[in-house]
Amino acid sequence: MSQIFDGWDDHIFAGRHMREVQAKWNRLSMSDLSQIKTKSELIDRVQEQYGLAREVAAQDVEIWWSDRSF
Repeated sequence: MSQIFDGWDDHIFAGRHMREVQAKWNRLSMSDLSQIKTKSELIDRVQEQYGLAREVAAQDVEIWWSDRSF
């Protein structure tokens, strides 16, 4: 796996962050959001909905994630 995944541990998403996720990635539906529980799942959905390479989606999520306190 690439360096971007090193040291990641998947935390359960807190409901309070779902609005922030949808504000950042507005193509994610409420159904998508209700199924996302980890960063890995968020990366998968962002990759899928935006047609991005996994590395690009992971980097986008990592940048967003680093500004949050879960």
